[in-house]
Amino acid sequence: MRGTDRDDRFENVDWSEITASKQRLSTERAFLVVGILAVFVVYLSDRFVANAYLIGTWNPGLIDWAFLLSSVIVVAYGVVPLIKRRRAVQSELAQLRSRPIVFGALGFLCGVCMLGLLGPGLVSNPGLRFEHAFHPPVGFSTEIPRVECVGSVTGPPLDSSCHGSWTYPLGTNERGFGMGYLLIRGSRVTVYILVIAVAAIVPLAAAIGAIAGLHGGIVDRLLMSYVDLQLSIPAIVAYFIGYTYWNPSLLLLVSAFAVLSWGGVARLVRSEVLQRRERGHIRVARSLGASNRYIIARHIIPNITNTLIPAVCQLLALLILFEAGIAFLGFHHIELYSWGSVISESVNAEIASHLQTRAEYPAYRIWWVSTLPALALTTTILSLKLVGDGLRDILDPRGGQ
Repeated sequence: MRGTDRDDRFENVDWSEITASKQRLSTERAFLVVGILAVFVVYLSDRFVANAYLIGTWNPGLIDWAFLLSSVIVVAYGVVPLIKRRRAVQSELAQLRSRPIVFGALGFLCGVCMLGLLGPGLVSNPGLRFEHAFHPPVGFSTEIPRVECVGSVTGPPLDSSCHGSWTYPLGTNERGFGMGYLLIRGSRVTVYILVIAVAAIVPLAAAIGAIAGLHGGIVDRLLMSYVDLQLSIPAIVAYFIGYTYWNPSLLLLVSAFAVLSWGGVARLVRSEVLQRRERGHIRVARSLGASNRYIIARHIIPNITNTLIPAVCQLLALLILFEAGIAFLGFHHIELYSWGSVISESVNAEIASHLQTRAEYPAYRIWWVSTLPALALTTTILSLKLVGDGLRDILDPRGGQ
């Protein structure tokens, strides 16, 4: 259904791909099984034998194991199919390149993912260095009093200015952490949210929406009633309820949103299925004895990706914004260096007598502490929306008409 007329011609059909799809053990299933088994074996080794340092000194916790399992699902049913249909992917990337803004947004998201995956393993925790607090970025200076200035100092002793140094090219926060390190840690949080949410939301929303739309009747009513019930419970409320009983954690936040936020996407999928289930090719498939599972996998899901992908991108952007908001308010783990929590270290200086008193100076005097993570957060959310809209246009069978 997608692509150019040349791609849809009978002689251009990849019959090996169609034959492979009928195999009981497809490449996707094989990768999923092997990946889950590998993660399970490493988990058992870590739990009962010795700590497993997977990369450098990375000793995974519960959120890390959830991330690894989610990564297996995303790679099995996201990356492997893309590799199998690489000719179509190359054509779609060529169309993306004709849209520089969307292509740049996709490149930025890929950069954030690579930074979040590899950065923390390459940049170690520098530890607390209060004597290096509030160093400005390179090219800027500050008159904030400090114990030690790493860069050059100018002016009289009682009114001196500290200039930025390449030791901290993006400046430091109150605890002396370099802003580069904090941005990398924030990108790790973002990558965890993206991968775990995609692995949980996409299969649930696609399956529930497709089953409800294709079966209809009582199955549709029951599933949509559950979706209505789910949508009436805000995920953020569920998180705060969990917060009162357990310690704040990123896993709790992502779990609350993954369980309670896919209903809207499922409804979109259902509406698409209702429009398509009576079309000729699906009725022919039914008359030939095709099962609902086969119809969903072969004819429904591949043709609603132009609806599913932008909806999921919008939801992911919203989830990242919620996480940043919760961290900004301080309802997060203190060692979780989210972009939202870093922003709060500066902005709260203006309301020191109300919520928190971590920063002693007005936000404009330590602008780099809030501006840099705010730029990273805003660009990530904007990129998700641009990529979602761009992929919707490219994957639209009507060619955007």
